Amino acid sequence: MENTERRYQIHNCHTHLFTMDHVPEYFLSRYFRTSWAKKKWVAKLGMLLAKRSITRYMAFFYSAMKVTQEDVLRELRGYYPRTAKFCVLTVDFEYMEAGKCRLGFIEQIDELALLAQAVNEEEGEEVVIPFLGIDPRRPNLLDLVQKYVEDRGYRGLKMYPALGFFPNDERLYPVFEYAQKYQLPITTHCLPKNKNHFRFKPTKDMIAKARQIKGYEEWEFKKSYDFAKYLNHPYWYQLLLEDFPELKINFGHFGGNEEWDKYLDTPDEKFEKDISWYSIIRGLIKRYPNVYADISFTVFDRNLYPLLKNLVNSEYKDSVYYSPKQKILFGTDFYMLQKDYRERRFGIDLRGYLSDDEYWQIAEDNPRRFLATKLETI
Repeated sequence: MENTERRYQIHNCHTHLFTMDHVPEYFLSRYFRTSWAKKKWVAKLGMLLAKRSITRYMAFFYSAMKVTQEDVLRELRGYYPRTAKFCVLTVDFEYMEAGKCRLGFIEQIDELALLAQAVNEEEGEEVVIPFLGIDPRRPNLLDLVQKYVEDRGYRGLKMYPALGFFPNDERLYPVFEYAQKYQLPITTHCLPKNKNHFRFKPTKDMIAKARQIKGYEEWEFKKSYDFAKYLNHPYWYQLLLEDFPELKINFGHFGGNEEWDKYLDTPDEKFEKDISWYSIIRGLIKRYPNVYADISFTVFDRNLYPLLKNLVNSEYKDSVYYSPKQKILFGTDFYMLQKDYRERRFGIDLRGYLSDDEYWQIAEDNPRRFLATKLETI
C-alpha cells in the first residue's frame, strides 16, 4: 500500500551536475572549443554576452566555472532545505559527433555514483538520486544499466533523443522491458528546439522515419538543429507506450513553453486536439498509469502559471482516466536556468503562486509515486 503520509520534503525531479569536462570539445560550436571556456575570463565574458537572454549556452559558461560535480551539487543544495531530494540526470554525449569529452561518460557516472553514496550516507537517506543516461548506440547497454542500477545506486534512467536517436529505437527495448518490470523511472528530454543536438547530417533512414509525423516540413530535414525536434517529438511515445503500457516515464520540460503557448493561442482544428506537444503529452498522461511530466525550464515564463495551476487541479470523474493532478512533477533543470532567475527565486515565485497543497502535490506526493520502484524484488 502506498505511504501517503506527507513529510514535507522537496523533490526536484530534474537537475544536472555534469561540468564542461563531461561534454564534447565542440559541444557549444564547431568554432569554439569547450576547453577554452574553462578559462575564467572566457567564461565570465560568455556569461556577460548572454546576460540579456536565457540560453542554454549561457548555462554552460556558468558550468565552466565549476570544477567537479560536487561543486555544482554544493551550490544546488544551498538553495534548498537540507532534507530536499534531487534527481540528478546524467547524459551520454559520446555519440553526438561533436568531438571527444575530456572525461568520458563512464567517468561521469562513476563520479556521480561515489558522490551520491557519500552524501546519502552522511544524510542517512537518499537525497541525491542518480539517473543513468541511455543511448541505443552504446554497446552492451542493458548490461551497463543493470550494473549501475543494481550495484552502483542509480535509481532511474535519462534519455536525450536530440543527441541523435529516436526514443522508440528497438535497441532500447531490452532496457524498456527491464525498466517496466522493476518500475524504474525514465526521464526523457522533450523540447522542440535544441541547441544541444547531434552534429552529423540526418541519414536517409532517419528522414524516412521522421516523415511519419503529421505536419513535417521538408526544409527541417537538412540541418541537425532543425531535425532534432523530430527525435524529441512526443509522437514516438504514443507508439512506445503501446508496446510498454506500464512504462514509468516523465516528459522533461512538458514539451516546452512555446508548445504551452501554442496550446493556449491556437484553436483546435475540427476538434482535433493533438496539435501542440502539450496536448499530446497531456493525452498520454490521461491514458497511461505511469506517464508523468515535469515543469523544468518551461515555467520560468510566469505567464504560464495559470495553466500550471489548472493542471495541478485537473481531475477526471471517469476513473478510466488518469488525472494530471497526480502526474505533474516539480523540477528546475538546474543549472540551465542559472542567470538572472536563480534557483531559489524560481522556487519561491512558484510556491507563492500555488496553494500550499498544490505545491506539495508536485514537489512531494507525485515525485514519491514516480520514484517508487520494485528494485527490492531483484
